[in-house]
Amino acid sequence: MTSMTAKISDSGPVAPLGKVMWKAFAAAGEMPAPPTVVDDASRARLKDVVYTVTEASRQTLLAPSYTDLVATLDSYPDEKQGFAYEGAGVALAALDSINPRQHRVRHLATNHGSRHTFGIYLGAGMCLGRIRRNPEAFRKRLDDPLMGWLILDGYGFYKGFFGYQRHVSNQRISLRVHGYGLRVIDQGIGRAIWFASAGDVDRVAAIIAGFGEHRRADLWSGAGFACGYSGGFDVTELERLPDLAGPLRHHLEVGTAMSARARHLGNNPTEHNERACKAIFGSTSFEASTIVEEAEAGLPDDVGAPTYALWRDRVLRTLQSSC
Repeated sequence: MTSMTAKISDSGPVAPLGKVMWKAFAAAGEMPAPPTVVDDASRARLKDVVYTVTEASRQTLLAPSYTDLVATLDSYPDEKQGFAYEGAGVALAALDSINPRQHRVRHLATNHGSRHTFGIYLGAGMCLGRIRRNPEAFRKRLDDPLMGWLILDGYGFYKGFFGYQRHVSNQRISLRVHGYGLRVIDQGIGRAIWFASAGDVDRVAAIIAGFGEHRRADLWSGAGFACGYSGGFDVTELERLPDLAGPLRHHLEVGTAMSARARHLGNNPTEHNERACKAIFGSTSFEASTIVEEAEAGLPDDVGAPTYALWRDRVLRTLQSSC
């Protein structure tokens, strides 16, 4: 065990602090219920995802040691491990926010949880939305110029899902974030729209169409990631999604391709991810993941633009040229 791991084990996700924090989270009244027999397949699937993230967050806060934590996360079925690590990201970001000298999120994402960096950072961003902390400041603490931007995606998801009226219906923009970060937040809001719409493609398209034109591309990209990674769709209906996205269909494709990369990085590709890639741009999940992986190679970090933006733009250009 490394000294960093030992440090986390001694001070990190451990009761009684975790117990106190979990009670505070639960008291907020945002704890989701598990799926029920009256839910249709799409709604049941998406409720199960949210429930898994929340349950893993609880388990993380109550874990007696780092070793116990990773054992619990790895005990989830392969298909759900990304959501379990997302829940861990929620909890560890809360602990890191109490003690800024700790770096539990970064340690998990760069060590045992490196296959689930997408989920960990998305979860951490959700936590920052919940506790009203600045996501930009936390992103910079991670010292990860590429994947760290996912913090803002997770933040956007929280605002869009749990603050739907304010951030989706009323389309309020975060005053804490500027520049490219606002675009990444919109990608998270696009994921929230997919979840809140329970995979109803017509509703997703109608909601996105109600936003200003300058925001729609990133919202479509977020919806593409959500349907590809989390599922919750009818395949026949999903095949209509590119036409509903219209001229922004390639941005939808970028999100779905990113979801394939997240799945293959986590060694947990799924049938619904395969179907989403086929329906949205006629590719296999593996081929989509490869496009994203190859676009990451040789990214510059000194050109005055966020590396994450350059990465996604490369994926976008590849998908546009393949048509």
